[in-house]
Amino acid sequence: MKTAIICNGNITDYEYVIEIIKKTDYVICADGGTRHAFKMGIIPDLIIGDFDSSDNEYTEYFENKGVKVEKYPIEKDKTDSHICVLKAMDFSKEIVLIGATGSRVDHSLANISLLKLGIDRGIKIYIADKQNEIYLINDEISIKGHLGEFFSLFSLSEKVEGISISGAKYTLENQTIQMGDTLGISNEFKDDIVKIKIKKGYLLVIKSQD
Repeated sequence: MKTAIICNGNITDYEYVIEIIKKTDYVICADGGTRHAFKMGIIPDLIIGDFDSSDNEYTEYFENKGVKVEKYPIEKDKTDSHICVLKAMDFSKEIVLIGATGSRVDHSLANISLLKLGIDRGIKIYIADKQNEIYLINDEISIKGHLGEFFSLFSLSEKVEGISISGAKYTLENQTIQMGDTLGISNEFKDDIVKIKIKKGYLLVIKSQD
């Protein structure tokens, strides 16, 4: 099962998101993500949050539609998005986070850190918006794109070893990227599929467009 989690961050293109959600089986709104669901005309299967950032109008609207709501205290050890991911991992093989980035850098980084939960459980979790697709790997990944599109690599461990890239303008073979190194910034697609493999560490892979 593939689950979409709609968070409270920025969504610049609702049509793009709707196309993603059409390919999912289950939709969870994290608190203020209800406003995005409402504006897109999407009825989620579940709403989770402490409701410190959502409009009661949206929550009540969905409750009247029969949507299940799980409320948590404002003072808690996990973010609403974190709770949503934990819930989704109980029944999902793939999870996409939408609206997971925005003006609050701390929230964006918190959501990116959630990608490691997928690695720990063997579940594909990634973040998607009109400008970016964000993945975290500890083995390999193939990403689709077009000639001239960009992707970047960042080490989220002290270093990532044995990095090999094919299908890109700048290829690598058994290279190492240290945390703080910018070697992996703004590579480009040469083929429709770029393959990235690593031997050790945690590598953040971001496909981007301006």
